[in-house]
Amino acid sequence: TVRASSTSPAKKGLRMNLEFLVTRTIYETPAISQRALSKKFFVSLGKINSTISDLINKNYIAKSDKEGLYSVTKTGENEVKKHRVDGAVILACGKGLRLTKTSDEIPICFIEINGERLIERQIKQLKEAGVTDITIAVGFMKEKFDYLIDKYNVKLVYNDEYKYKNTLSTFHNIKELIRNKNIYICVSDIYMNENLFHNYEIEPYYTGVFRENCKNEWRYISNSKNEIKGVEVGGENDFCLAGHAFLTKEFTEKLIPIIDEYYDKTFTDNYYWEDALVKNLDALPSIYVYKFYKNEIFEFDNLKDIEDFNKSNPKANAKIIEYIKKVFKVEEKNIENFKCEKDKVANYIYSFNIKKDKYYLRSPKENANKFINRKNEYNILKELKNLDLTENIVDFDVTNGYKISKCEEGFRPVNPDKKSELKAALSAYKKLHTSGVVVSGNCDIISMIDKYLDIIKKNGVSIPYEDFNEVLDKVNKVKDLIAREKRPVTICHGDPNPENILYSNDKCKIIEFEYGGMADPLSDLALFATYNEYGEDEAFALYEEYKKTFDNDLKNKILPSDDKARTLMISYMALAGFYNALWSVVREMVGNAEYGAFGLNGYRIFKNCFAILGENL
Repeated sequence: TVRASSTSPAKKGLRMNLEFLVTRTIYETPAISQRALSKKFFVSLGKINSTISDLINKNYIAKSDKEGLYSVTKTGENEVKKHRVDGAVILACGKGLRLTKTSDEIPICFIEINGERLIERQIKQLKEAGVTDITIAVGFMKEKFDYLIDKYNVKLVYNDEYKYKNTLSTFHNIKELIRNKNIYICVSDIYMNENLFHNYEIEPYYTGVFRENCKNEWRYISNSKNEIKGVEVGGENDFCLAGHAFLTKEFTEKLIPIIDEYYDKTFTDNYYWEDALVKNLDALPSIYVYKFYKNEIFEFDNLKDIEDFNKSNPKANAKIIEYIKKVFKVEEKNIENFKCEKDKVANYIYSFNIKKDKYYLRSPKENANKFINRKNEYNILKELKNLDLTENIVDFDVTNGYKISKCEEGFRPVNPDKKSELKAALSAYKKLHTSGVVVSGNCDIISMIDKYLDIIKKNGVSIPYEDFNEVLDKVNKVKDLIAREKRPVTICHGDPNPENILYSNDKCKIIEFEYGGMADPLSDLALFATYNEYGEDEAFALYEEYKKTFDNDLKNKILPSDDKARTLMISYMALAGFYNALWSVVREMVGNAEYGAFGLNGYRIFKNCFAILGENL
């Protein structure tokens, strides 16, 4: 065997029937260039050029009227059409997936990407390619697939062994459906950005997707002709088994007896049909690896695979791409380097380039908008626009919560452990709090707690904390303590996570005003302290640093006397912790999300701060 290895998806190795593949491609896409053919088939431009010359000499193709392009002759068309695909079988017997902790399990191929189920997308792609005889092998939740018969005129075949046997038994079950046919064998849990099926195929192959990290993947071992000689698990920078296979009738004639033999053995219940294939390559006709780039075929085994795909794939983010196109009045090809920069608690942050300029786009996660007043956020940003305090907003979509801002080089999230950066951050908050901006919404912690308690009551949300009612009584005592102080109200951020304040050269900009509104400015400080898990002394030191940013004539207007400051800071931190606990419960139960220990930590913060307050209550 010759082991395939590369540091990039290199142009190495030829397919056995490159002439057919080039002819078919020109037949399907007459406007394709030699350079595009070279990239598509992972071969040198020189090899494509010589193949084109051979095809012209055979009268399979001819030069087009357009420079550098070709057309297929009648002779070439007849040659391509000798190799029609007879049909396809989609293997969809296997496991289900629980999309959220409150949902029922579903077949994994019922996952929707950009509003389209995986199974339906694959059926449509097969039909678009001219493959109309489609059978779906079903097992788990077989009844759910029945509607596909009426919608797409497909056939279903049931494998009653799906619970305890793998795809080897499914292949054994469908063997008479594929005998004497040129057939696609497809898996149901994939997404192809572009349609990779064809009406005509000439040789047996299995698709291989380039991966930098092949850990836990079946990596092909192939020779210089791209014939598959084996597989290995692991490695890097190589082509791995993924997607569909194509088998000729001559190939299945040899493979079916091998499948039958393995099916009758006692140790093969967990075998894939590919296990029988790769263990018997010497007894089978040649089968090839057809190579594809990593962004052409995606497989989904779990929720993380889906999330990773949804975050950075333009096709899965068609609405966002359309929004960018509309804002900048450009075509999709002008949107470059689109990727997910951050997966935050409630938002995805994408970056992309238009020409040489870099931009960021915030996209709220599912159900996030039901908790946010986007109009209020928009009004705050509009009022702050001329203060050079927040990001450079290009566009804000009130309906979807999309926000585009231009990248400002050098800015990054502030590091509160560095005194110079903390000082700059507090100066920015002071500038916000003393800006004189007034908006209609509020973000004081007491009102936010009441809002979430109301959501819990109206939606019948189950509270997971055993002592919740006892803690709620203590919360009311802290609320009363703060109410007695009659604190001033200014414009506040409401979510002063260090990630929401950007630093560069002793200057800070505050971003993400989703929770912004009118409140006591000390509540912003307390939330900041809570996010950073400050203790009592650290929180009061934060207050002292904040106080230093004020001129003497402003101190008495916005800051309490020092003897009250410590109590107020700890009181607000207590409520901030309780609010975080409520926030997590509501978001997880109503929004079908998962926030780890965020709420649990907040609940503990409340209890610790309440203990510190002691007799002050």
